[in-house]
Amino acid sequence: MITTEPLGPDTAAIVVGGEVTFSNVIELERALANAEAANLVIDLTQVLFIDSSGLSTLITASARGRVAIVLAPENPPSIFRFRGVERLLALYPSREAALAGLS
Repeated sequence: MITTEPLGPDTAAIVVGGEVTFSNVIELERALANAEAANLVIDLTQVLFIDSSGLSTLITASARGRVAIVLAPENPPSIFRFRGVERLLALYPSREAALAGLS
């Protein structure tokens, strides 16, 4: 499940739920490609699992523009626990923190 929510004139949230895997990562890629906002908050707080194809999509999106990723602080998907991921992606514990990081 992926939805897009406007957060301001140049900012949108892409809210992702469930699992992001090779079999459905195209949905996330489409949502990112269709987002017209200059700043994106990708809310992964409802994601249970994400594989390397999902991580690659997030890294690519981050390289193209201003992206902040929100993870559930108590139980983020295990792929975000790999050493060095935090240097590749702007990770935040809440939408508020992500928005502050984009400003």
